[in-house]
Amino acid sequence: KTFCVCILIPRSCPFKYTIYYIYISVISNHNMLKIIEGAHLACVLKKHPALDSVLHLFPENVLVSGEENIPGLVASPTGDVLLKPQTLKTLPFTLNRLTISLQPSLEKFESQLLQLINADLTFSHCFANSFASFALYCMCVSLCFFFSSTSSLPQILGLRSSLELRLTNHQALAIIFQLEYVFSTPIGRETMLSATSTSRAAFLHSLRWGIWCPFQEPAEWKGEEIQLVLQGGAKPNPHGAMVYSTEVSAKAQSPAPISAPSTAQACSAVSNFAHLEMDLQQRGGDSASLHDEGDQLQELPFTPVHAPSVVFSSRSSLAHLFSAGFPDIVDSSGQVADVLDPTEPLPFDPNREENDLQGNLLVFQFLAFTRIAAPGVGPDWPENIYFTFQFYRFPPVTSQRLKLLTGDKVQHKASNPLPCVLASINKDGTVNTGSPGLQLQFRVDDSFLKPGEKRWFLRYLALHAMHIDIWDSDSLLLIGSTAIELKYMLRQCKSAVQALHEVEVLTTDYVGEDTLLTNPDLGRHSASSPMTVHTIVRGRLHIRTGNIGKYRKTQLQLYCSIVTFLLWHNNTNVVKKATILLSILNKLFLNKPDDSDRKLKCMAAVREREASEDAKTAKVAAQSKKAQLANPSEAKSKAESIANMLSQAITTQHLLYASLGSAEYMEFVLKNPFNVPQTVTIHSDDPELSVITNTEEWRYFKALTRTPTPLEENMFHSEQGAPGPRVYLRPKESLHVPLKYQSFLCDHTMALQVWCRIKVHSHSMFYKVTFKAEDGKPMAICQVNVEPTPHVVDQTFRLYHPELCFLKKAIRLPVWHDPAPGEPQDVYLKVPGSPSPHIKMFFVMVFTDKWMAAPSQIWQIYVHFLERVDVSCVTGQRSCQSLVLRGTQAIRKVKCFSSHPGEIEVDPAGVFVLPPAAVQELQLKVQPWQAGSRFLYVNAVDVEQQRLVTAWLLCLNVHRPVLSKAFEVCVPVGGGRGSSRKITYTNPYTSSRTFLLRSDHPDLLQFKEDKFQIGGGESYTIGLRFATSQSPGSVDILVYVNNLEEKTEETFCVKVNYS
Repeated sequence: KTFCVCILIPRSCPFKYTIYYIYISVISNHNMLKIIEGAHLACVLKKHPALDSVLHLFPENVLVSGEENIPGLVASPTGDVLLKPQTLKTLPFTLNRLTISLQPSLEKFESQLLQLINADLTFSHCFANSFASFALYCMCVSLCFFFSSTSSLPQILGLRSSLELRLTNHQALAIIFQLEYVFSTPIGRETMLSATSTSRAAFLHSLRWGIWCPFQEPAEWKGEEIQLVLQGGAKPNPHGAMVYSTEVSAKAQSPAPISAPSTAQACSAVSNFAHLEMDLQQRGGDSASLHDEGDQLQELPFTPVHAPSVVFSSRSSLAHLFSAGFPDIVDSSGQVADVLDPTEPLPFDPNREENDLQGNLLVFQFLAFTRIAAPGVGPDWPENIYFTFQFYRFPPVTSQRLKLLTGDKVQHKASNPLPCVLASINKDGTVNTGSPGLQLQFRVDDSFLKPGEKRWFLRYLALHAMHIDIWDSDSLLLIGSTAIELKYMLRQCKSAVQALHEVEVLTTDYVGEDTLLTNPDLGRHSASSPMTVHTIVRGRLHIRTGNIGKYRKTQLQLYCSIVTFLLWHNNTNVVKKATILLSILNKLFLNKPDDSDRKLKCMAAVREREASEDAKTAKVAAQSKKAQLANPSEAKSKAESIANMLSQAITTQHLLYASLGSAEYMEFVLKNPFNVPQTVTIHSDDPELSVITNTEEWRYFKALTRTPTPLEENMFHSEQGAPGPRVYLRPKESLHVPLKYQSFLCDHTMALQVWCRIKVHSHSMFYKVTFKAEDGKPMAICQVNVEPTPHVVDQTFRLYHPELCFLKKAIRLPVWHDPAPGEPQDVYLKVPGSPSPHIKMFFVMVFTDKWMAAPSQIWQIYVHFLERVDVSCVTGQRSCQSLVLRGTQAIRKVKCFSSHPGEIEVDPAGVFVLPPAAVQELQLKVQPWQAGSRFLYVNAVDVEQQRLVTAWLLCLNVHRPVLSKAFEVCVPVGGGRGSSRKITYTNPYTSSRTFLLRSDHPDLLQFKEDKFQIGGGESYTIGLRFATSQSPGSVDILVYVNNLEEKTEETFCVKVNYS
């Protein structure tokens, strides 16, 4: 049969290749098609100009016959539509109100998209040669649809006008919507996008796509709204292109005033941190108490503070910084350490790092702090600071007080603040004039690390960031937090490395919606009122990190390492000799004898000590035997002595080094010594040491620990009421019993584990597993000696809450959790309250594996309980509030501090004496300048002991004032002296009055006179001076006319247009 075949060949593909491709794709994928030997296919290639107008209807590299039903072509009466193809008539269609909704909002969708891309690149940068930050240029949809944001719903993008389409009425026709973004990344060595970057590459990538077939079903959609779900990820799509998946960040979330966007945390090299302030819920009627436990847990949405970005100071700031003369970080030979750039990718070879035989001396140098102007505080805030952080499994560190020094000869500019050099403060309050900055060191070598721990320590450096809290050492208020990446402390077999970090110090502030003073709903506030979270930059911290390799240990370190190794053995004699040797080594090295006879004196001292110990033991044994003969009633019975000896003979001891939440797996070899079968009952004296009876769990831990012993299905059987699981043993049979130790109890007083402070079994805990035969007698005993070790903290949270009230919080798990589709996972916390100023600290462990082998994240959560005070006031007007401060058992010198001195004044303002058990009344003068619900803090501090006496949480409900007049003024953009205007004010009183002028934007508006006096009924001209702006826009400035008591008489609103 002769038929017409249409093959649409791309210009880039040869015809021979196309035929071969069709042959391979057709023949090789069909088992029913067989090759006929001796047969051939004769093809004639001819041009068919009639197909030129309909080529867009045929797919590429596909055989098409004229007998097929090709969408868009009219059926031919001859049966071959390709001979003389005719297209169907097109009908006009209009798409109205085309909108795209991104969840939870457009801004957060794009922000999370960039975070995911950059986090993915950051996580994989160790295996790549280059890394650059990405930025979004614009968003578009295929066919070049242009969208603009609607005014009522900012999270929805709408088409500016209707879209006219001409379509053919065919069931196989589909309309494809494709959401694309234009990304930009710098080229070459640039790693940060800036306004001056010239070498940048932009590329288009698809994020979502959707398909709509309007003619497959009866056309009942006319005039109705059609909703399509855009798809993404590794799914087949019409364009055959890779579509980026952002399913985690684009999931539809529950409607809430504030969404909780997920951020890449644990899987990236920068661990995020977050500070949560308490919720802005107004109390209605009775306050919540500890007995009120029946409330339903409500999610408090919050925004975690993003990982602080690395900033770059100007050359003048760097010159001022390093002119202070900070000590250099040098290696063991005195050479300056190699400098690493935190903005460039760091190649990392794990094998090379593990094979490095040098020890690590990790150095943290806190150099300077750059102040950033903030509303409510002065330009010299803070004056003194201190740091708190925790590195690896070392105990938490609280640094000494540090003074911020500013050069008197250096000119400071508000646009470019210079860093303030840090100087330590002595105990007497004087500033140390020696070396500037603060240097802290941590030694991590073989004497500190346990066997096999080096790999985990290197992984900690490569993938974690160290969280640092910055505090005001005068007021004991939290300034903010930051985090530095630890991967730049990996030496890669170099003698020493260093890196200079300049990171932002961030905090969060919750602000609720403001209400007008004349609002009828004033005083009735909903507990779920909309709230906004602001991320505030409080300053920039300059810190230098370094790692110095140490080839040799001192003799004392070497000997102590040997002693530490001996102490790990379970032999009593070995432990005894090691303890004696350790005490003698300390004495010898403290006295520093000559090196020539040190070894001889050491061995002689050991023999002398052993001889004295043996003589003492023999003397004690003789006295005990003599006492037994003198008084037989007090001697132990022979049966008890034999039982004790037999118990020790069948006891096997194991030593474990366990950390919080991590499961330690072991197998005990149980042997039946009898010639008859036995059913052995396994009993553990503590639930933290248990038997693994689940076969899947057993198989999981064997694979995790790479244990080659055999695994047996259904080996244990349990009975209700039995003391433990039972196992059947044949005569003389041995089997492996899987045991697991896992503890969720943390000892906060764990001692520092370094080589110079070795304590023999100082915190050891003992657990026993008894294997009893059928007669109830023990067949074997497994004694596990557990040495608790400190754990690593991945993230720190600080929460503030009113005292004696239950804290209810919901923390959304970040993207590393990989939750189920459409189901974001939250961790709910409910913490009982405590009196002010008590601080509760606890840990939360997050597991991502089914059998909870090791926590993926350990969160350290601090809950600060404060005394709550509700204040309702109006912007620009002073309100007074009384507080009661109660004395303690001792006399104290107390001073009160506020978090916003520009808005809160405390009387008395200076230091006062608080007698024991006395009551001191404090007067708060609150004058806020920002409307809405806010949180401010007041601390009462013992200035001698630098301890917190009491803390108050001021819950401000600030209303907008009633405006008297409104004005509008235009100010030119750019340089110049600004613009001057005048406003006339008339004294409404019959007597002379003095008035004060205030503004909520003192940086944009200045008065000719801040204070004026005017007679009764007279008028006064207020002189206004508006500062210039460098960018166009508009702002509303409120002008308050207050009396001497700071009560507002009138309020003017001036709208300033910068053009």
